[in-house]
Amino acid sequence: MPEFETTYRVLRRRGEPDVRSLDAYRRAGGYTALETAIREQTPERIIQQVIDAKLRGRGGAGRLTGEKWRIVRNMEDNQKYIICNAYDADPRAWAVRSLLERNPHQVIEGIILAAYAVGASEAYLFTRNIYLEGVASVQRALNEALEANLVGRDILGTEFNCTINVIGVDIGFMGGEETVQIALIKGRRGMPEQRPPFPAQYGLWDKPTAINCIETLANVPVIVRSGAAEFASLGTEMTGGTKVLTVYDYVPDSEPKVIEVPFGATLREILRHAGYNRPDSDLRAIVVGGAEGGALPTSLLDTPYDYDPLEEAGAIVGSSVVELLPANTCMVAWAMDRSNYLAIESCGKCVPCRLGVKRIAGILEGIVSDLGVSGDLDVLDEFASYVPNGSLCGFGVQAPNALKTAKHYWPDHFQMHIEEQQCPTGTCIPVRAHRFVTKHVLP
Repeated sequence: MPEFETTYRVLRRRGEPDVRSLDAYRRAGGYTALETAIREQTPERIIQQVIDAKLRGRGGAGRLTGEKWRIVRNMEDNQKYIICNAYDADPRAWAVRSLLERNPHQVIEGIILAAYAVGASEAYLFTRNIYLEGVASVQRALNEALEANLVGRDILGTEFNCTINVIGVDIGFMGGEETVQIALIKGRRGMPEQRPPFPAQYGLWDKPTAINCIETLANVPVIVRSGAAEFASLGTEMTGGTKVLTVYDYVPDSEPKVIEVPFGATLREILRHAGYNRPDSDLRAIVVGGAEGGALPTSLLDTPYDYDPLEEAGAIVGSSVVELLPANTCMVAWAMDRSNYLAIESCGKCVPCRLGVKRIAGILEGIVSDLGVSGDLDVLDEFASYVPNGSLCGFGVQAPNALKTAKHYWPDHFQMHIEEQQCPTGTCIPVRAHRFVTKHVLP
């Protein structure tokens, strides 16, 4: 196994000591970071440690967390908020539910530390209501923390106050978008908003709001407890620490593997760490980033897992889902399936996203059905640019990734469907049929 097998920092693996109870978490060093922070360190010191640790947002955007906190901290407003994004937009991702179920106190400690750093007195943990076990686990942990004076008023005998509210909803993929979460907390329809202004300046109830995903916040106690230098010793020059991934094999009904690896590990090492040791010839592609991720050929398996290298290759960190596609996969059909799914999940507010993704899926349906023409490829290129440029949120920006990577790395699949009207793998089933129109001539 790779040398990073024992680098788990936020994910509690099955078989390890259970830290879901307060006593067990404290025996493992829990809440020492919070005690040190609010009794010995200033909020500015906490923010600087997070910056020095090179903690980038684990939710996909990859912005330095400390820089966002500094903006919120410096806003002149008496009321500020923290939102913990514990909503896995991609239903196949297991990072959020794993953290909620197995390590709820570390999540709570991270939220309170973030609130102390930015000057917030109220926080929201926003999650999916279908995570029944995870929500129950974090509610029990909150009750324990409240009784121990680790949450609420006068935390640990100081003048620092912070309450945490748990909100569970389920509106599909768009529930993971930050401005959608703000709208839903306010009781409004969940649709993305124009930015700027950004939530750090004008967020929940029009107040400065720091929104971080659950994995980002779970890393904060590690940084404060162990120090920024130790945290940054794992990872890359640009990104410190580890990443929780959900890895799917292409075998039907196989269980996903939830693992934690340091940033900079190659895709090949990640697959080996997850227990997949098949030869490259068995694979068509590895999809990195989940539903909106990009497909990469096996020739790129040595790509480091980090924001910039993945983006250069055409993939994203996204929902942290990594999938294997078997060698008999037709990439036109795969791109069509992904585009159809995203067309349904679009909230529909932006015309380019609402119509563009649906049009991409429709053109791909025609190509898969051997009804495509050479001009379709140019139209697909236009939509691949039109949709991201005209969308308000990251959903539309990333929606064409499946099309773009499939077309870039497997152009022969598209050409064979169009020029020879044959599937390169012999697996495609037409989803449309030729129509013959009979003209009726009046006598």
